[in-house]
Amino acid sequence: MNHIRGKQTNTLQSMHLTVKRRKYLAAILFMLPGIIATIWLRYYPIGKAFYMSMFDYDPVTPPGVFVGFKNFLNLFKTEFYWEAWWNTFIFLGITLVLVFWVPLVQAIFLNEIMRGKKLFTTIYLITALIPMSVNVIIWKWIWDPQYGLANQIFQFFGGSAQLWLSNPDLTKFCIVFPGIVGGGVNVLLYLAAIQGIPPQIYEAAALDGCVGWQKIRYIVLPNLRFIIVIQLILTCISGMQVLDIPFQFASGGPSGASTSMGIYIYNSVYTDLSYGKSAAASVILFLVIALLTVLEMRLDRSEAA
Repeated sequence: MNHIRGKQTNTLQSMHLTVKRRKYLAAILFMLPGIIATIWLRYYPIGKAFYMSMFDYDPVTPPGVFVGFKNFLNLFKTEFYWEAWWNTFIFLGITLVLVFWVPLVQAIFLNEIMRGKKLFTTIYLITALIPMSVNVIIWKWIWDPQYGLANQIFQFFGGSAQLWLSNPDLTKFCIVFPGIVGGGVNVLLYLAAIQGIPPQIYEAAALDGCVGWQKIRYIVLPNLRFIIVIQLILTCISGMQVLDIPFQFASGGPSGASTSMGIYIYNSVYTDLSYGKSAAASVILFLVIALLTVLEMRLDRSEAA
């Protein structure tokens, strides 16, 4: 009798392992296309860029002459390269100061109002539907020194007209400032996270007299910490790679004042035809972004602990 029970138990275990293996295999097969696409479209170009950076790359007869780390050393000796880094960090800093917090404030405002919430949500979301090129054209008209709205406002309050996009000291500010309008998908993400906070927490806080700014400080913001950190990381990543907006506004000018690292790499490829140098700059940019991302994630973990 025990022998029969032992066989039944072994059979059941074998069936359980077979089902488990099938589920595991099904999961692998389901993820396999995404894994292959990620490796092919993400990691292969990174490896290819590092490979190209080791050569004086010739696209006609690739890969060209092997030069080792010479492209990297030449970059470090180039003044325009460091200016591009400086401009990139200034773009990122202005973005964090002027733009990053705007969707969060808008989401908190939407959560607090009782009437017209759907209307304002739609208004904020519509801004994401405007093509970036159209937005740039509108703001270039606003910054126009002769008939732009910005100078008209300045002169109305007694100020003098400015050469906004032609002034190296003002160009970066003029390029980033349109983002202060906010809106877009980020508002909906923050709003969804706020509405996901259990109402019992608000009720308990209200009984303790935690209302107004205290409610935002001690309830809303701590519960949004994770998504704020994620948005901060994504903002830093996109800010370090910024290319299209400063290129459409000023094409890297005036006098290189808006030449970000993205524009520098673009010009290295399509203007200088220096593929090895552009690949080396791309690899360094990737490493810097990866390092910043790791530091931000570790900082969040240390604060949570």
